[in-house]
Amino acid sequence: MPDAPDTAPATACPAEPTAAEPTAAQLPDPFLRLTAGDVSCPAPVFVEAAASVAEAARAMARAGATAALVKLPEGALGILTERDVLVRVVAAGEDAETLPVERVMSAPLVTVRPGDLLIEAFSRMVRHGVRRLVLLDGEGSPRGLLGEGDMLAARGESPLALAAEINTAADEPGLARAFGRLRRLAERSVAEGIGSEAVGRLISEMHDRIMSRAWGLALARMERERGPAPAAHSVCVLGSQARREQYLATDQDLALVFELMSGGAHLENRAGAAQWFAEFGAELTRILLGLGFPPCPRRIMLDNPDWRRSREAWLDLADAAAERPDADSVVTASLLSDLRPLPAPPGFARESGPDPELGARLRTELAARFRDGALLLKCIAREAARFAPPLGLFGGLSLKKDAGGRGSVDIKRGGVFPVTQGAKALALLHGLAETGTLERLDALARAGVLERPLAEGLREACSLLQTLRMRAQAKAIREGREPDNLVRPDELGRLEAERLRAAFKLVAELQGLLSTSFALHLLG
Repeated sequence: MPDAPDTAPATACPAEPTAAEPTAAQLPDPFLRLTAGDVSCPAPVFVEAAASVAEAARAMARAGATAALVKLPEGALGILTERDVLVRVVAAGEDAETLPVERVMSAPLVTVRPGDLLIEAFSRMVRHGVRRLVLLDGEGSPRGLLGEGDMLAARGESPLALAAEINTAADEPGLARAFGRLRRLAERSVAEGIGSEAVGRLISEMHDRIMSRAWGLALARMERERGPAPAAHSVCVLGSQARREQYLATDQDLALVFELMSGGAHLENRAGAAQWFAEFGAELTRILLGLGFPPCPRRIMLDNPDWRRSREAWLDLADAAAERPDADSVVTASLLSDLRPLPAPPGFARESGPDPELGARLRTELAARFRDGALLLKCIAREAARFAPPLGLFGGLSLKKDAGGRGSVDIKRGGVFPVTQGAKALALLHGLAETGTLERLDALARAGVLERPLAEGLREACSLLQTLRMRAQAKAIREGREPDNLVRPDELGRLEAERLRAAFKLVAELQGLLSTSFALHLLG
């Protein structure tokens, strides 16, 4: 669903089962509260980059280790694993006694700090496709090698195993089972009180993989029935999924770009290419619906031709939006400003198949065109200032009463949306490449656009607003209600309610800055 605030409830998968009391899968889960520093892991083994692979293997064997850190001349580190030795040396027929470690190792390292939650460590492993992280101490020096097995020993359940299940799913039923497990993982994370930033990253990483796998299933069927794709293409996510801020709502917000150039010449049969991608878009949409991704109410899906275009057509659309922005083009430009390509499903030729780089290049080109549209940027910024935070005359919370007299605030309309949209408008104006809201706020502070205290305050405010929203939606699902964006302050503790009021004040401050920066008073 687009990020614009609305009055309709957010869409989410139904709870399973529906009950007033939390199920076992939804009860607080101490495992998800553990940090990397809570897990026992072996101290690292170090080897020199010039040492032979055989020497390194003997050092690993003496220590009973499955990996070693490699000291590089410039002071950096690499890593050598048992799998590297087996695949890159033994299976490749290399001489382990003469082959230097630096020819086989991997770099750079993927690291984790002792205070990072295990859910964050798992997210990092999933993103980088690794099974070990280097645990750093407070000074940034390697303290240990944290492996999947070390973390599983703390509980016995692994998001990495779920990622592997997604990657190897041979059909739609297998992928649907993985999607259901992911939903339960999200619900447990929320029930345990984990913040929105960590949950959002992990869930978005998993959604990426599920959608990418579905992309591969759709391609395989198309190849069997219609032949291979007629051009390189990229499936891209939009909105909160693109910003890695996805939680319990799982709408399809997708766009497709294809390149109508082949070998330096335009494809002769443009109509045929368009028809192929139309059938592909319908097939991928069908698969995602079957997995449990609800349809987007505004049909921002690949069975809608408006969201399937050639690269040239997308750029033409951007130029038109920048020159003559109307209400629809402002919404479209806002969505496209978050565009992020999905990882390519393996096993397909890049020349006429999945090409995420095409999506990445398109996003850069779109942002440049939007930046040149001064009026368009004003309109995007105006959306962020359109809804005032729910604050009363004297700074208290202004509540909307329901039929029973209970008060609530719309946390998306009055808080989340203004921050995400405002950070987006400022990032576009200043040519910043970051996509996530928190990353945009950091980049705006580094660029001097936002004063550091305001940027940090908005970061904390956004995290609080998203966490409260996520918690309220999870509660609605547990109680068999349709989740929405309403939060009832009387259900919050005194300190949390005060933090909510302070967060809305910062939102109002950002809206004032937007009005000044974009001269919104000139729009009328």
